[in-house]
Amino acid sequence: MVFYYTIRGGQCLNKHSHITLTSEDIICYVGRDKHENEYLIKYGWPGDIWFHVDSLSSAHVYFRLKNVDLVSSIPIDDLPKDSVYDMMQICKNNSISGCKLASCKMVYTPHSNLKKTFDMESGAVTYHNTRMCRYARCDKDRQRVKELEKTKSADIKVDYFEEMKANERRIIERKKRMRNQQQTDGDDAMYDPVLDDLKSSKMKASRQGDASSGLDAGLLALEDIAIHDHTTTTATINEEAEDSQTDKRPLWIQEEEGREGEPLKNVRFLRQRGYSSSEAMAICVSTKSCISPLKQLYNANGTDQASVSSSDVPEEVTQSRIEEKEVLLAMFGFVDEDDEAVATFSDMDDENKLDCKLPITSYEPPDRYGSPPPLMLEVYVDNNVAPLYPNQPPVLAVTGGGLPEARLKELTKRIHAEALERSTEEPGEPQIFNLIAFVGDTASDIVQEETLELEEERKKKVAAEKAAADEARIEAQKKDGTTSKPTTFTSEAERRAYAMEVAAAATHGVPVSKDDRNKKAASAPQKYNTKTGVSDRSLIDDLFS
Repeated sequence: MVFYYTIRGGQCLNKHSHITLTSEDIICYVGRDKHENEYLIKYGWPGDIWFHVDSLSSAHVYFRLKNVDLVSSIPIDDLPKDSVYDMMQICKNNSISGCKLASCKMVYTPHSNLKKTFDMESGAVTYHNTRMCRYARCDKDRQRVKELEKTKSADIKVDYFEEMKANERRIIERKKRMRNQQQTDGDDAMYDPVLDDLKSSKMKASRQGDASSGLDAGLLALEDIAIHDHTTTTATINEEAEDSQTDKRPLWIQEEEGREGEPLKNVRFLRQRGYSSSEAMAICVSTKSCISPLKQLYNANGTDQASVSSSDVPEEVTQSRIEEKEVLLAMFGFVDEDDEAVATFSDMDDENKLDCKLPITSYEPPDRYGSPPPLMLEVYVDNNVAPLYPNQPPVLAVTGGGLPEARLKELTKRIHAEALERSTEEPGEPQIFNLIAFVGDTASDIVQEETLELEEERKKKVAAEKAAADEARIEAQKKDGTTSKPTTFTSEAERRAYAMEVAAAATHGVPVSKDDRNKKAASAPQKYNTKTGVSDRSLIDDLFS
């Protein structure tokens, strides 16, 4: 049973201020209990706004627009103030603890930002991105609560799935009309959260610079300037020679050049998706197909999935794939061959073909990767690859993103495990859109793991270089007959005594002041011995200052 309330509308804010909503344009609905909340979470619409009492148990209250011809959804920051006020009052009043408080903190966020994992209890959720959450203080308003309770109604029989699919079909039809009329950029254009994320990522990339503007060009020029010490040692020369022989370009560029040298196209295909050269060559010797070895990631025994005749595929499976493709097309738009960061489909005209390549817009490569190609998720189900999808997991691969081949293979294995778990626990449910978010999160985790490993390697290298330098310094001091600097001093007097010894050795047994040393060095530099080392010189300056 779902409870409905009639709430106030009002003029929207910011860029949608030209829209004024009425009570008839808004649906406010509440789940009866935590079990029904599970259905609301699962079958919510992309434009829904979810309200809840922060840190307390309360009902899940949803804000939804039903007049799709007007606008399919309103951004969370553009909602009418009166609508938000009424939603918070309903939410607070349906909280066992919150309704007793004079004031409590509320949280609201888009339904698409709700994150549900399998280990959570019924009705429990978290967020994909806390920056998309909004918080507000709600004070008790008994008079307004009484008015809202009078509008309360209930619907016993609700087909959540059919309502969600009907809404998707309406959005698809509306987008088709808008494209035909070439009005997608008009003032009344429908707000699309997916397109908004894509535009935000492109704007962010443009703000970060493209290495061609004046500031970026100046920074690149500064990177080529090296400041050298006036003393050059043999160790320094050796280090510079070693650095000149080391390829410091990102690993994905080096691997890309290595793939170009592969004679077989199938080997290049597999290496680009995470296989090593030897693995790819062994697979290509045993099979002529590239998709077949990708399927092996889904089988513990290394054999391909069983073939299924097209006549044996259930009608509901085919229909589910057709609907999923329509939704993906509506979300990602059409193919743009000039832009490699957009979604592409193997066959745009055949609605039964679902193979596609989708961008992972939530993934941001680290600075050490430079400017790699975008991270893309490849989905294979056609040509008898996964004929029973979504009742079985699709074959997936990942390319780009600057990830090294070994990291790409690790990412693919984790995606496979997630897809296999989803198909087992939710057979028949579309997976692709949810997997896009999973790929972005997992790729970021893998990059973080790589960052920690590189930092650990750097620390070990620095420690080894320091040990080698200390050993070389000690050997040099033994040859020169100088005294090695103690690692610690027990007192200030001991430290000053050591400094006096160093000063005596540097001036042939005659300690002099700092000014006298400078004058003597200027008048007879050829007779003045200053080979005391950098650390010893600092002690001398400290002693005579």
